[in-house]
Amino acid sequence: MAFVNGSVIGNLSGRLGNLSARTVNGQTILAARPSSFNASQEPAVLEVRQKFAVTANFAKNVLSLPALAEIWKQTKASGLSAFNGIFKSNFAFSAVDKPTSENIITPGGFNLPVQSSLIGTDNLTVNLLALTSQSTFTPEEVNLSVNALICFHTPTSPDKAPFQLISLNNEIANYAFNQTFEANLAYNQKQEQIANLYTGKILYVSVASKNAQGKVIQYSASYTPIS
Repeated sequence: MAFVNGSVIGNLSGRLGNLSARTVNGQTILAARPSSFNASQEPAVLEVRQKFAVTANFAKNVLSLPALAEIWKQTKASGLSAFNGIFKSNFAFSAVDKPTSENIITPGGFNLPVQSSLIGTDNLTVNLLALTSQSTFTPEEVNLSVNALICFHTPTSPDKAPFQLISLNNEIANYAFNQTFEANLAYNQKQEQIANLYTGKILYVSVASKNAQGKVIQYSASYTPIS
């Protein structure tokens, strides 16, 4: 291993022939790469590796929704990134081939009173009862952010991925927290195509109240319908 200070070509990272380079605190570190590497094919190791990939995919999609990203950043433990917080909270629940109904998109929160939900071929519909039945809202909380992930699994063709996730959002201004509401979250064209390639579906939905400046004030727990 070698250390390089003040490189004239700037900070380095990645592979350089038989060396790998990374920059830490302004210092470039060069290390020899192994001549060969054989990944273990032991069943237990493969299972962990597959669950790792599933959970990382799930965490990435959670963070693609700004309100959920803000929630996880607010609640993450010191020294832990939001991504790692989501990963740590979900790894135990992931299967080797897909997320399960036990995975979560928010770290706790008030119970979400969902009356019904319907995953269609071009949109998601979620009927909410009055949120005031589960929490107290202040005059500062004026808007509502509805966020959802749908895991489509069991492909109709063997050449498709075992599962695909789509992320959905609907922002409602001047929300009436004491009334029922039907939230409609439309798919984009790519998401419609994905929806038609799979027969299995798992829904994860959560809501967050916001102030007039768009800051999340409180949020619901992750809701998944019982199959």
